[in-house]
Amino acid sequence: MKIAFLNLCHTDPELVARCARRLTSDQDFDMYVHVDAKQNIEPFHKALDGIRGVYFTKDRYKVYWGGYNAIHATFELLRNALNSGIHYDYFCLMQNLDYPIKSNAQIKAFFEDNNGKEFLRGCPIAETDDWEFSRKYRLYYMKDNPYGKASNKDPHKLLITLMSTIMSITTIGSKGIIHEKDKDYRIYYGCAQWAITNECASFLDEFEKTHPKFNRKMKIMQFPDEEYFHTVVHNSEFRTKCIKYDEPEARWLVNWRNLTYFEFPKEVTVLTKADYDKLMEIPDLFCRKVRSKISDTLLDELDKQI
Repeated sequence: MKIAFLNLCHTDPELVARCARRLTSDQDFDMYVHVDAKQNIEPFHKALDGIRGVYFTKDRYKVYWGGYNAIHATFELLRNALNSGIHYDYFCLMQNLDYPIKSNAQIKAFFEDNNGKEFLRGCPIAETDDWEFSRKYRLYYMKDNPYGKASNKDPHKLLITLMSTIMSITTIGSKGIIHEKDKDYRIYYGCAQWAITNECASFLDEFEKTHPKFNRKMKIMQFPDEEYFHTVVHNSEFRTKCIKYDEPEARWLVNWRNLTYFEFPKEVTVLTKADYDKLMEIPDLFCRKVRSKISDTLLDELDKQI
């Protein structure tokens, strides 16, 4: 069972290195790393230097909060692994501050026991009456810029907000169905972390290259990394291979976890030693968020137990 862990990174190179050392100590596990092009890559090179099975992506993208460049970066990771000359059975997408809470042997056994399943759940949000969901496609978003978290007084953010509001006139009537040349795609939503088979990964790779209208719509949606892959898979033959499918609509991202445990009261909670006992009881393979220094004692306990 060969697994490629795809890690979207922008901070905390020491944590990324610690995670890589843990996972790639198994000869069947490799890690592919995309470092946000806005960040200096040298600290990551230094931290990960000498760790077997670690590969940096050939190209890098500037990834902004809620922007479509996260999709470009994910495909860069996926294609680096697909085109590596190594056959991987699974591709597991991670996000920088994720960390394994199961041993490598347990992770491998889990995928062997569930071989052929896709770990990518999807919440149906097309034609919903819930504004929390419908605004994701009924409004026009312009997130690939550095002003997403800027003050509302910032003139650049004000201009982008104005332009987005005006352009929303063109999308407000959307029902969450993308009309492509081959079929209609009903939009789904879910967690950004997932794990898929080699067959599904190859399908996604080809899909992105051949569906320009779909891509254009995703570029102006809210948080497309929570919708792109879910929509493609749950409108395909891979839908019935997912761990769950045809699930009813349900609010809040924590209800759509795949393999990664997290808590999200108002923002994603940084886990500490106080969370150790809880993490030992849950079935998930990974947890997030953890950070160097803040979570060190927790990570020491996880490593010691595993």
